[in-house]
Amino acid sequence: ARIAGTLGLRAQIDLPAGSFTMLPRIGQFAVEGLGTEAMLNARTSCGPPSRLTSDSWLARAVIAAEDQRFFTHPGYDLAELMSAAETNQAAGQVERGGSTLTQQLARVIATGGERNMERKLRELLYAVEMEETLGKARILHLYLDNAPWGSGLCGAEAAARKYFRRGARNLEPAQAVWLAAMLHNPGAAVEKWQRDGKIDVARARHVAEGMRGLSKIQRDILLRNIANPGFTPP
Repeated sequence: ARIAGTLGLRAQIDLPAGSFTMLPRIGQFAVEGLGTEAMLNARTSCGPPSRLTSDSWLARAVIAAEDQRFFTHPGYDLAELMSAAETNQAAGQVERGGSTLTQQLARVIATGGERNMERKLRELLYAVEMEETLGKARILHLYLDNAPWGSGLCGAEAAARKYFRRGARNLEPAQAVWLAAMLHNPGAAVEKWQRDGKIDVARARHVAEGMRGLSKIQRDILLRNIANPGFTPP
């Protein structure tokens, strides 16, 4: 791979508390040679594609759940990475990953899920190149068609048919939010749904509150439907 760009650090001291923060800056970051252009016409191995548009309920819910700055970042989100690092440091464990949808896609189809710095770096490099070779629309399509959704499933179409017995394009808003909220930890979400009759409702509410393009009435209805969904456990 061929890599170009600059990396810098800016120090910030907050007075009178005296807290010290290092803020990374990346400029003109570009990656070539990883072959991600082959994904332009690649087919998913997860079954039929969902063919969802970016304004579909599920696409909007997934963006709200996993990457609210998806349409504005270059494949990585420094603000989110720094925020996740602070959260994890305060918690003493990994609670947030800080990966964008593009980085998550790179993990699913290229780098694997091993937790180490080498994999995170490769994930970042793939994400930067994918933003250039594929574009946002194709990245979103690939993510929706390959993301893991628990129960051994991958892809939005398979998940929608398994959990709600309908195609991904026909999901109701509350169903879309439900599926998007599962992406944080699909296996655990399925287990909780089977055990308690519901997933993490607080996370589902967070997703609904983060969805863009909803009127106040639409959001209020959505939040009510999430609070009492009545969805049959898988």
